[in-house]
Amino acid sequence: MIRIVTDSTADLPVHIAQQLGIEVVPILVEADGVIRRDGVDLLREQFFAELPTYRNCKTAAPPTTDFIAAYERQIERGATEILSIHLSRRYSALCDSAMVAAQEMTGRGTPVHVIDSGTLAICLGWMAIAAGKLAEQGAEMSAIRQAIDAIRPRSVIYAMADTLKYLRRSGRVSAFTAGIGDLLDIKLLVDVRNGEINQLDRVRTRSRGVERLINAAQDLALARQGVERLAVLHSGGNVMNDVRKVQDSMTNLLPVTQQEMMLITPVIGAHFGPMGIGVALLTRV
Repeated sequence: MIRIVTDSTADLPVHIAQQLGIEVVPILVEADGVIRRDGVDLLREQFFAELPTYRNCKTAAPPTTDFIAAYERQIERGATEILSIHLSRRYSALCDSAMVAAQEMTGRGTPVHVIDSGTLAICLGWMAIAAGKLAEQGAEMSAIRQAIDAIRPRSVIYAMADTLKYLRRSGRVSAFTAGIGDLLDIKLLVDVRNGEINQLDRVRTRSRGVERLINAAQDLALARQGVERLAVLHSGGNVMNDVRKVQDSMTNLLPVTQQEMMLITPVIGAHFGPMGIGVALLTRV
């Protein structure tokens, strides 16, 4: 029996993870010297409420022992083979930690395959869900890996940071660039695809940023013959009017009732900051 392991950056709803038997390894978040585990002793609503008060906030990949423990639990549940799919290596050392654990478990007699998703957030979650469903149906490892390979190039996230302060703290942008951006109230827009985070645009106002986000998502969906799944993401704060605006603007792609909406993981929020907003798409082609 094949079982699936992922990490807490996947934004995987708890009930779905339980339903599909997916083990979720929590990422570590250190805020002002206190280390907590994402989704275990650190809840999302709590984190984003406290985020503006933190002097220092950083994230870390789980230790190898956490992955070994996760793989052992899956073996106890009947796993004879494990697929472990995670946040892209470009953003974290998490896959490397998982690889060390996988080698040990494989040496013990249970093959563990670690896959770099090339993405993050719910796009990673969609891969884990697809893998979990196929595993539940008795698919072979080769078929599950092919399905993930087919999802990867169709997964795209567009996102807007409300401030560059947190990206500066994490080293994602220079202090000079962030300082100028804050001075001019610049909003940074990025897209995430194929393992890369690229700058999409910089705009002077939040309303313009939201419009740019909507247009980018609509243009991509049109070019790729529509979408199979769509999620509106945010990082807390007074964002619900913008979230509803984005949802309403996407009804030509999927009705609001079929769209997903979620508060992102603190692991990403620590770098992106509050008041961020994004759209995740799984396109048809």
